[in-house]
Amino acid sequence: MIDNNLIRLLISLTEEAAKGNYQETNSIFELTDSSRYPGEISRLAESFGMMLVQVEAREQRLERLIEELKIKNKNLQEITFQLFKANIGMLETLGNLIAKRDSDTSSHNYRVTVYSIQIAQELQLDDNTVRGLIKGAFLHDLGKIAISDNILLKPSKLTPYEFEIMKTHVSHGAEVVKGYDWLIDALDVVQYHHERFDGSGYLKGLKGEDIPLNARIFSIADVFDALTSHRPYKKAFSYDKSIDILEKGGDNFFDPHILKTFISISKKLYKDICKNELEDLKEKLNMFLEYYFTTEKITIRKK
Repeated sequence: MIDNNLIRLLISLTEEAAKGNYQETNSIFELTDSSRYPGEISRLAESFGMMLVQVEAREQRLERLIEELKIKNKNLQEITFQLFKANIGMLETLGNLIAKRDSDTSSHNYRVTVYSIQIAQELQLDDNTVRGLIKGAFLHDLGKIAISDNILLKPSKLTPYEFEIMKTHVSHGAEVVKGYDWLIDALDVVQYHHERFDGSGYLKGLKGEDIPLNARIFSIADVFDALTSHRPYKKAFSYDKSIDILEKGGDNFFDPHILKTFISISKKLYKDICKNELEDLKEKLNMFLEYYFTTEKITIRKK
């Protein structure tokens, strides 16, 4: 007859193994001695012991696999971070290249991008939408690379024919961003930032909410910056005059809700951004880039 104490011991050891307390189960191997314990007990203990050995071996392999995955994940994060830096560097380089060719400074691209982000945040837009807005804002005039200097740099008013040529910068820019997957969400701004709320814009003549949201946001930021900045053909307008011009053209050119939102924060934006030096603007934008582009699906290690 099998000793009940041995049965209870086996049950206890089984329960400890189920909890992962393998150190507590080493005594199982003592029960495999058939000269001291009944044959049924020793055979059961031997089977149980072999099972423990296999479980421990599998756990060790699993631990090694986890460590290998950690290393691979770390390498993936590093590669992703480097790709992020390359993409952002490309974004800035292209935007600044066009700004320089257009007899402008790079500051314009930084200002309109920061203005656009601030409007988007006030509207509580999701991160994916804002990422596309950032790319589009910085590359909005990318297509001007295809416009000849005698039109692009002409100091006087363009003729109707020349203006038609100038309009094509929108489609040229769209073609460029369509060819690069990482920039495809910039298309709404690049292609539609000259559309007007009343349908009088170009190239498609879109009207109202048929104009993509990011393009409606950016057009306000772009015009505000144009009004408050010095250009070769005009002096910078004051904040009050610029807002007055925006409000007067609001019914025709801009989404009224977005315009109202922008005006509610515009005085602070003007004070914080309009007169900033380029390096300060870069620092502001880099803060936004770090937030919006390092919180995507893969966590990117900061440096």
